[in-house]
Amino acid sequence: MRIWRRWIALLAVAGAVPVAVPAPPSIEAFAARAPVERVAISPDGRYVAQVRTAKGRAGLVVTDRRAGPDALPTTVMGEPEKFHFRWCEFATDTRLLCSFWANAQRAGFAYPVTRLAGVDASGANMKVLVQNSPMAQGQYLDRIVHWHPGPPNVVLIEADEGLEASGEIRWPDATVYGDVGTHAAPAVFELNVVTGAMKVRQHARPPIRHWIADPGGEVRIGFGISGTVESYFARLKGDSNWRRLERFEAFSRNAHFEPVAISALDPNKAYAIAPSEGRAALWLIDLTDKADPELVFAHPVVSVSDAQLGPDGRLLGVHYETDYPNVYYIDGWTESAIAAVGKLQPNSFNTVVGSSRDAKVLVIYSRSDLAPSTFSILDTGAAELLATGGGSPALPATAMARMKPISYPARDGTEIPGYLSLPRDGPTTSLPLIVMPHGGPIARDVWGWDFLRQFLASRGYAVLQMNFRGSSGYSDDWFFAAHQDWGGLTYDDVVDGTRWAIKQGIADPARVCIVGWSFGGYLALVGGQRNSDLFRCAVSIAGVSDLGMLVDEQHFFLDSKIAERQIGLDHEKLRHDSPRLHAGDVNIPVLMVHGTLDANVPLEQSRAMDSALTRAKKPHRLVVIPDADHSLTGEGFRVTLLTEVAAFLAQHLPAPAAAPP
Repeated sequence: MRIWRRWIALLAVAGAVPVAVPAPPSIEAFAARAPVERVAISPDGRYVAQVRTAKGRAGLVVTDRRAGPDALPTTVMGEPEKFHFRWCEFATDTRLLCSFWANAQRAGFAYPVTRLAGVDASGANMKVLVQNSPMAQGQYLDRIVHWHPGPPNVVLIEADEGLEASGEIRWPDATVYGDVGTHAAPAVFELNVVTGAMKVRQHARPPIRHWIADPGGEVRIGFGISGTVESYFARLKGDSNWRRLERFEAFSRNAHFEPVAISALDPNKAYAIAPSEGRAALWLIDLTDKADPELVFAHPVVSVSDAQLGPDGRLLGVHYETDYPNVYYIDGWTESAIAAVGKLQPNSFNTVVGSSRDAKVLVIYSRSDLAPSTFSILDTGAAELLATGGGSPALPATAMARMKPISYPARDGTEIPGYLSLPRDGPTTSLPLIVMPHGGPIARDVWGWDFLRQFLASRGYAVLQMNFRGSSGYSDDWFFAAHQDWGGLTYDDVVDGTRWAIKQGIADPARVCIVGWSFGGYLALVGGQRNSDLFRCAVSIAGVSDLGMLVDEQHFFLDSKIAERQIGLDHEKLRHDSPRLHAGDVNIPVLMVHGTLDANVPLEQSRAMDSALTRAKKPHRLVVIPDADHSLTGEGFRVTLLTEVAAFLAQHLPAPAAAPP
């Protein structure tokens, strides 16, 4: 078969036989929401709840496992207009809590709000919880501190204490469903998940903004920010006195511990993330200061990141990303369960995201580079792994592109890690190349599904992604090498990766485009300004164009000083690294796509670049998507994005023709 394909390709080049590449999946297929976005199991293992989607909207459905394999799910809650499901979890054996998010707008700036609703597994007694009141208010009202703190039908939740409302978003039944608050100093409330009644368990203590409870439900740790100073506070078991554990400047190299969970074995010890040889590692610290910190796990190359917690706040493990995702488990039962799942699903990264009270029924989340994420239920008692849904029939794995880990040398000899995706079953050399730097910049590309990457590969483009210096997840040296240097070393690493792909013969040097989202969109604009010789076009999705403007825009938000510390205040460098101020140097076509409700990068960033390019008489197009958020979450938003990108690339970066879908 391989020889046959090669022979047909030679004939096509010679012009003897016209050949059409098989039709790729449609734009609508790539833009669609995952069929299943969340799955939860009730504490007694009886009910399975799923957030399922259809035609762009989602609903919560519940299945009774005791009703047999042919039991039909019951729809118990829909997704209100302008709101999206964020998560749904069981608070009791029969009561579900669901978080919803939406973006609102005030004074020209978009901002997110989250809200909480409760419903019975039967669909009865749906109630919007934690409405703004003199007792509890806030921008974020879905932050669960502990799921099972003791009293029946009660969870612990963070909310602002006694703030005045300053705006509202209305639920379709006209119930006041949201207000913006500062979330500067939340208290911890006991929330009755049936009635919505609340009472304070832990009063606000500025500057604490986030609380951690121990496995028994006692609030024991607090995290806060004042200006650019970050602090952690703690109290011993049964003690009422709070003391400061750590105090450090944001983005400082000073070693510090960031607690993530109280130990389930010793109530006066806590697990914390702290450096080990320049990389974040997992430690066990003594809150009484009677013993030195104990190193639990450190990886020799990358940092640990997110802590994986059980519903009682108990630490199960910590994530880390090498070329592929991994979890270090401190919980032996969970580790053995995941090992068993891995034998059944060897080509996926599997992790536990929920469990029954006795840990015999587990919710498994599976991630792959070839398909949207899926969920399954592992019943260890019955030795069954039951699929609950996910993936997409319209996006068969056999048509998707592998995400291959690669590395390349930067100009100073440093090896830069990244990923290369080649079109499935096609040529591997002289391809049109999309260089796609990630957002952040304090982030990194990881192995897994990405709708934009796969869409581009399906249209015949190779896609190169890189974890340039300044990315998170590697080491302090890696991060600080490009700190406050948005248009410097970070951008050089992107350019060096592009030249490596050309030198390797992967890319056709006449067909290279830079495409990025958010910070990646900023780098795409920089590429259009500085390297019209290297890039033939640029696409900026929700991108930054003016760093000085970005610093000024942050003053609307609570953490403006942190943003200043991240971006920097060297005005000369900010001007030098702002493509809007050098629009006259852009000599390639530019496409910009931006939503009007972007809470991360204001739309004004793209509007300002649009005006600058217009004044400079440079070829470009700005597509503004009404009501779209930063991630263009809605299916319609993504259809618009992919349609515009496909048309733009077809004009400026032609790839092999495909048969119409």
